[in-house]
Amino acid sequence: MGHLVLVTGSSSGIGFATAVACAAAGHRVIATMRRLEKADALLAAVRARGASLEIEQLDVAAPGACAKVKELLLKHGPVHALVNNAGIAVGGAFEEQADDDVRAQFETNVFGLMAVTRAVLPAMRAAGRGRIINVSSISGLVGLPGVSAYAATKHAVEGFSEALRWEVAPFGVDVCLVEPGTFKTEIFFENQRRGAHISREGPYAAMTEALERLVLADAAKAPPPTPVAAAIVRLIEGASPPFRTLIGRDARALVALRRVIPDRLFATGIRRFVPAPRSR
Repeated sequence: MGHLVLVTGSSSGIGFATAVACAAAGHRVIATMRRLEKADALLAAVRARGASLEIEQLDVAAPGACAKVKELLLKHGPVHALVNNAGIAVGGAFEEQADDDVRAQFETNVFGLMAVTRAVLPAMRAAGRGRIINVSSISGLVGLPGVSAYAATKHAVEGFSEALRWEVAPFGVDVCLVEPGTFKTEIFFENQRRGAHISREGPYAAMTEALERLVLADAAKAPPPTPVAAAIVRLIEGASPPFRTLIGRDARALVALRRVIPDRLFATGIRRFVPAPRSR
């Protein structure tokens, strides 16, 4: 029998694909989601692969998230692998995002991730093994306009993961980062969120409209997140998993360019796609 795997944010996108792939690979999966009304689609997808999993309610941003995860461990047993996938993105210029928009992204993407991680670590240390797989983003490596607060959360995940890696390695626990580029997920469509104060007549209007057209066009052509899920399964099963896994042609190209060309030249390339904001 495979490993016991806990996946957060399993109702859609990368979390959905990961839960299905892990179950199909023979692992025992605890798929968590904030809203259980989305469970039927996941159960149907898993059954279609001849597999099964357990679904539990979990809001990683809730004050009692750490305690709730500990309850799940008592119910299902200590997990071998945690996939920290739950995340939200609010699009729009930072100035046009409300405090609640920014805080919500940090509460889910950073503090929620930390709370769940803290809950599983004692059992992993006691077992002398474990995998913590944090789903970051290309935005955790390259900050781009229109997602400044989201990029800040993913940069935080990158720094946290790198430091945590050294803290828990002596106990046999591996920390891995998964850094996807653009894949066709609900975050671009049904789950799309925009800043509370975005204005079509405001100083950032031209930039926002151009970015939305570009991002949505790329998302419409993007592949489904199955390669990300497959990479996560390999990280769970591998004897010596890599710390970073960059996934997607766009992600690899953008990171390569950012590393090898001067900042001024890189900025020139970004400006070609982003109209300058109007002063008001």
